[in-house]
Amino acid sequence: MTGTAFQRWRLACLFAVAFFSATAGLTAGEPENVHVLPTPPSLEHFQALFEKSPFTRTLNLSDTLVLTGVAQLDGKPVATLIDTEDGQSIAISETPNERGWKMVEFTGLNDLEVAVAAIAFESGEVVRIRYDRERIKSTAQRLKFKSQARAQQAAAKARAQSSGGGPAHGVPQERVAMLKKIDTRELPKGYNPGAGRNAEESHKLHQSYVDRRMGGMSPQQKGAVGQLWQQKVAVDPNMKNRGASFVRIMEHVAEHVPK
Repeated sequence: MTGTAFQRWRLACLFAVAFFSATAGLTAGEPENVHVLPTPPSLEHFQALFEKSPFTRTLNLSDTLVLTGVAQLDGKPVATLIDTEDGQSIAISETPNERGWKMVEFTGLNDLEVAVAAIAFESGEVVRIRYDRERIKSTAQRLKFKSQARAQQAAAKARAQSSGGGPAHGVPQERVAMLKKIDTRELPKGYNPGAGRNAEESHKLHQSYVDRRMGGMSPQQKGAVGQLWQQKVAVDPNMKNRGASFVRIMEHVAEHVPK
C-alpha cells in the first residue's frame, strides 16, 4: 500500500469511527426522555391573544372610523367619531374611554374639514382619523335602510301572527308568482357592490347604481318599483340579499313598464 493510499484508508477509518460514535450517542448514550420534536405550545402561549384579540374589531380602523365633530372641554379637545360599520358614535379625549382608546394628537381645531385626530388604541396602534362628509352621509343612508327593513320585517311578522300563522301579506297569488320569477333574473353587469372593500363601500356602489337607474325612470315606473318592492317585503320579509332583490325589481320594471 502506497503512502497516499494508506492516508486515504486511515481517514476513512477515522470518519467511520466518528459516525458510529455519534449515532450511538443518539440512541443508546442519551436519556430516554430526550424529545426529537419541538415541545407543543400550551394555552399560556396564547394568553396575550385572548386578552387583546385582533378579531374583536375591524383590523383597518382607518377605513371604518370617521371624524364627525370636535369640542373643547376644560381647554382640551374632545372628538366624536362614527364607526361606519355599525353606526356607533364614539367619544375620544386624552383620557382612555371604555374601549381603551385615547386621543394623542389633534390638529385643525378650528376647521373640521381639515382636522385630524390621532387615536391610540389599547394595542398601542395609532391611527389618524379625518372628517368625510360623504362617508357620514352614506353611513346614515345605509343605517336608515336597515332600520326600515327591520320595521317591515316586524310588521310582516305581526300580520302573520294575527292571522294564526297563515299567509297574511294579502298579495295576489299571480303577483307572488311574478316576484318569484323576478328573483331568478341575472343581475345587470354594471351592478357589482361586491367590489367594495367593506360594507360602507359596497353600499355606496349599490346606492350609486340605484340612483343612476332610478334617475332615468318616469314617475309611473318609479311608482311600479315602489309597489313591487312593498309586495316583495310583505311576501318575503326575511330575504337574504335585499339590495339585489331591489335591483332585480327595478330592472324588471325598466324593461316591462313603459315610461
